[in-house]
Amino acid sequence: MRFSIVITLSVLFIACQTELDKKLSLIQPYMKQVQDSMNVSGIPDSMAGHFQQFAAQFPQHKSSEKLLYAANLMAERSGRYFECGKWCEMYVAHYPNGQYVFASLVAAAHNYEKIEQFDKAIEYYDKAAKKDPNSTLGKQCAQTSAMLKKGLITPEQQLEYILQNSKDTAQ
Repeated sequence: MRFSIVITLSVLFIACQTELDKKLSLIQPYMKQVQDSMNVSGIPDSMAGHFQQFAAQFPQHKSSEKLLYAANLMAERSGRYFECGKWCEMYVAHYPNGQYVFASLVAAAHNYEKIEQFDKAIEYYDKAAKKDPNSTLGKQCAQTSAMLKKGLITPEQQLEYILQNSKDTAQ
């Protein structure tokens, strides 16, 4: 009985290691670019899903944080805005104190805005504005959120609103 338990546990342990090794071997050729400089320009867009899956499956791995952020950049670059928004949410949830939290909040908001999920866009613009309220980008996030809350979704609508309000205050 003990022998069968030891064998079963050994097989399970080896299977887990094999899955990690298998995933690592797939992404290994691109690890240096991601780890050293977050340069994703030479990485095929098709790798974004592999990076995200690795980070989701092994969130505690030392490379997962950067791989997930790289997946976000690649998804956005290839026009996969919904995926980018979801993966940015995942990044913020898994790495709330991570290096790319503010950038992920802004990217989530921007990508949700692109696919007209304005409630989600507002949520993430507000979170970004709260995270860094004194930065230029934080202030822009607060302004964009305010515009979206007013139903002003196009740049033209927003500009018209600004011009109308500046005329009112100038008089």
